[in-house]
Amino acid sequence: MNTTMPEASSTSLRMAVEAARAAAKAAAHTAALILIEADGGRGSIHDGSHEQHGDTWCVVRSAHFTAHILSESHGDRAHVTLTGITPAAYEQMRTWAEDRDDCRHDHGCVCLDDPWPTLAFLSETTEECRIDYRRADEDERGSARLAFNRITVTLFYEPVAVVDTLLRIARSTPAADPETSR
Repeated sequence: MNTTMPEASSTSLRMAVEAARAAAKAAAHTAALILIEADGGRGSIHDGSHEQHGDTWCVVRSAHFTAHILSESHGDRAHVTLTGITPAAYEQMRTWAEDRDDCRHDHGCVCLDDPWPTLAFLSETTEECRIDYRRADEDERGSARLAFNRITVTLFYEPVAVVDTLLRIARSTPAADPETSR
């Protein structure tokens, strides 16, 4: 009995795996460019590495966010930290995310009413507050923290399309005018 793969099959498999890896890496760099565009064209792409978030295809750094495009995805998922978010922008982001994941179950479901912490809840603590998925039985989605009237949101394994929208919401919400907020 032959216990080794035929050379032609081995070569074909290796080439297919290399092509899939190259496609995922290209998708990751495209995702990185999309996130930079969502932030107004500011940011830079760095080679991936094995960091605290695991292997990454690439890392995007900007003044407003850091995104690690995760190699365990097809280049379409990110571990992202969004910084300097105004309270108004956070509320819009929270509302959009919760509406997007709205419960479509019957009245007896166990979905969470507020998977993202409210601004009032964030104001009551100096700790990071957990962001959940709508379904209570899913893993933790990320965290939010309020400090110096700005919010930092971290999401662990988020689709790039969702991160794109959250960045656009954060950028489109004007900061409070210091003269009128006194």
